[in-house]
Amino acid sequence: MGAYLSQPITDKETFEGDGNGLRFGGGAMQGWRRTMEDAHLAEVNISNDPNLAVFGVFDGHGGAEVAKFCQKYMTLELQRTEEFSKGSVEDSLIKVFHRMDEMLRDQRYAEELEKLKTKEAAEEDGEGEGGVSTTDALDLLRRVFQLKRFVGGNSANAAPAEGGSGEAEAAESPEEELVQAGCTAVVAVKLGSELYVANAGDSRGVLCRGGKAVALSEDHKPAQEGERNRIIAAGGFLSEIGGVCRVNGNLNLSRAIGDLKYKTNVELPAKDQIISAQPDIRRITLSPTEDRFFLLACDGVWDVMSNQDAIDFVGAKLEQGMTPSQASCALLDACLASDPKEARGVGCDNMTVVIVQLQ
Repeated sequence: MGAYLSQPITDKETFEGDGNGLRFGGGAMQGWRRTMEDAHLAEVNISNDPNLAVFGVFDGHGGAEVAKFCQKYMTLELQRTEEFSKGSVEDSLIKVFHRMDEMLRDQRYAEELEKLKTKEAAEEDGEGEGGVSTTDALDLLRRVFQLKRFVGGNSANAAPAEGGSGEAEAAESPEEELVQAGCTAVVAVKLGSELYVANAGDSRGVLCRGGKAVALSEDHKPAQEGERNRIIAAGGFLSEIGGVCRVNGNLNLSRAIGDLKYKTNVELPAKDQIISAQPDIRRITLSPTEDRFFLLACDGVWDVMSNQDAIDFVGAKLEQGMTPSQASCALLDACLASDPKEARGVGCDNMTVVIVQLQ
């Protein structure tokens, strides 16, 4: 069945907790995919700060190692940024997304990343987000891209750090040795009554305000004008395969952590690479009377449900007395396709949900 199993794996990893006036929980399900590549964050009372909580969903592609790496290091590195110590949460979130890429390039983490890899080769799940089974077409497109890069003179050296001038030293490893996997990331930082949501890719955050869905993020897709312009300016190209717009014949998203082979143009800052880890940030002041909960989820959920659909579904389950993790599992089951062929892949992805009750 190509990129899918003959039967879905519906066993779920669940988690539940409370603190800082919050009750949270979530669930993760492999579904029809051959490997599970998602990871999540749910941390409160960080550094004994009763006002600080961090939540996140990382949707991996090409392997689970980058998603798991972010799960392990994101919160720690966030607190280490100078911007965070100065109270600038927005700037610290931007800094830490790019910091993940810097660490992924660092050979000191190479052995750890190797251990985090999934057992099966990424090709078994289709290389790239929303895997493509037409390998011959992909091989041809990759060769075309390599030829374009050769003619255009783009360097295969590592990208400079965020804000760099493009004069960084060349990476010691050839492009083939760069981390090939990547992950989208949606991360929510609650500091007192302020909620900050950083997003790179097509995972998504949504707030329930008075029963209505309030978007906390915007998906990043290659066909969007701003994304398309950046990709082409950085030396990439777009192709439509099976009705899906893909970057260099592979990824169907335009921003992610990792995917370092798309971040090798030393003439450009990190935010302007073909695939960028630059997150968009939204800040919202929470209302103690209107805001009931928010949820973070990967694109497998949003392929099936709209923002309002998910808010209505989760809200109803919580009203019935379900815990956040139970409501998350119910949402995963509701989004799971009964047959990949009939669903044409919709409802067949790995899925992870984090629900945070504010009241």
